[in-house]
Amino acid sequence: MKTDEMPTCEIDSNMLVNFDKYTYPKTFNSNVGVINSYFKGSLKRALKSENINAIGAITPAKEVIGFCTLTLSDIDKAAAQAGIDDKNLPSRVPVIRLVMLGVDVNYQGLGIGQQLLMEAFKQAARVHKEIPIKGIYLDSAPNAVSFYEQLGFKPIDAPDINQSTPMLLGIKVILQAVAAS
Repeated sequence: MKTDEMPTCEIDSNMLVNFDKYTYPKTFNSNVGVINSYFKGSLKRALKSENINAIGAITPAKEVIGFCTLTLSDIDKAAAQAGIDDKNLPSRVPVIRLVMLGVDVNYQGLGIGQQLLMEAFKQAARVHKEIPIKGIYLDSAPNAVSFYEQLGFKPIDAPDINQSTPMLLGIKVILQAVAAS
């Protein structure tokens, strides 16, 4: 599909409601093995069991071409302080965890990942209004670290054994991005 213009797709902020109305192409390929495996083997099951919230990029033909999954979590105070400028933190810091974010290669580079992330930011802002959180945490694949850094995420620890880099974006930055959108 590669074009310079934005493809027609809808961002579904709560895939759980409609997940059985969508098709999940077996050809989905984000170029990241763990994301592809999750999409093909676990995404629908996780939605059914309500273990995660998923945001989807959906074509007019109801195909899922991108997704991001979120859950509540917490991280250690020392790790959080490496990523946000807040000294008054509890020992376990409440965050939204971005578990997976993937866009099919045929649609990459068109802003779909950024749209999915902006919806994740909006959800984090809504949660923060009700129950304060300190940001969004994720484990970035090696080839995505610069993408997340450009959005303001900061590495909070060295890459793990799988070369995933733990990263954090503080709630203040998220709230500013949502206000500007």
